[in-house]
Amino acid sequence: MPKQFRDFESARRFVRSLGLKSQTEWKVYAKSPHKPSNIPSNPHRTYKKQWKGYGDWLGTGRIADQYKQFRDFESARRFVRSLGLKSQTEWNVYAKSLQKPNDIPYAPRNTYKNKGWIGYGDWLGTGKIADQYKQFRDFESARKFVHSLGLKSETEWRKYIKSGHKPADIPTHPDQSYKKQWKGMGDWLGTGRIATFNMQYRDFESARKFVHSLGLKSQTEWRTYAKSLQKPNDIPSAPNQIYKKKWKGYGDWVGTGRVASQEISKNYLPFKEARVQVRALAKKYNLKNWEDYQNAVKKGLIPKNIPLNPRNVYSKKRKRNGKAIP
Repeated sequence: MPKQFRDFESARRFVRSLGLKSQTEWKVYAKSPHKPSNIPSNPHRTYKKQWKGYGDWLGTGRIADQYKQFRDFESARRFVRSLGLKSQTEWNVYAKSLQKPNDIPYAPRNTYKNKGWIGYGDWLGTGKIADQYKQFRDFESARKFVHSLGLKSETEWRKYIKSGHKPADIPTHPDQSYKKQWKGMGDWLGTGRIATFNMQYRDFESARKFVHSLGLKSQTEWRTYAKSLQKPNDIPSAPNQIYKKKWKGYGDWVGTGRVASQEISKNYLPFKEARVQVRALAKKYNLKNWEDYQNAVKKGLIPKNIPLNPRNVYSKKRKRNGKAIP
């Protein structure tokens, strides 16, 4: 049987007589045995049509912003600008004080979201407007202007935007303002550097063929070359990341013939099969110990599908439920 609660006015009058000062105090009281059964524990649900917040329910005088009647945006902004506040921090301090009129919202961004709001700089009258509310030049025009500045790095760009010389229609955060056209800070400044994820590279086979022609002998030599100005832009500095599916190690990339151990391990026999073969070879070549086995490997007596260091290759695979398989 659904409960029969008092009408809103009667219930509110009773609650106000309790002298509760906050929603927290109300919740404690609502859970206590002192609350009459005809007073709802969740009045905001029971009295949706009449509800104006817990300040109104308890009689503290506090009313949630969504239930208040505020001045229109233009009037409210005019009043706030007269205060001479210089930042959002100063506004927050003022908004919490007793000086703020009740018809000026504490959170103006929410109250005037689609009614004129374009940031705290506009609200306070400081002249600072957030990038998302500004009207900027189109990307090509903005980039052309920035190229003319001759900036060489993102650090120099950051110094420039703090200098006071940047035109208002050039964004502080171009990567956010021009998301669709953005290709990295190198493209924005005109240095020629393009972020890796924005570059168009040669296909793997063509890129590897080019790198083989360089005659590099190691990964160290490749890294030195990759950082030099000699490397073409369509050859990646980190090929292991760009060509993940076809990557077989730096030996394959630079053409030394060395294959990464993780690639070699793919061709090893399963442990049980390898053990059967090694035991047969040990009998055939009279291998008695580890030294004999290593010598056999060096002489080419052990097939390449059996590892030089079986302990490293098979130790993890041989364990089941924490126990080694004999």
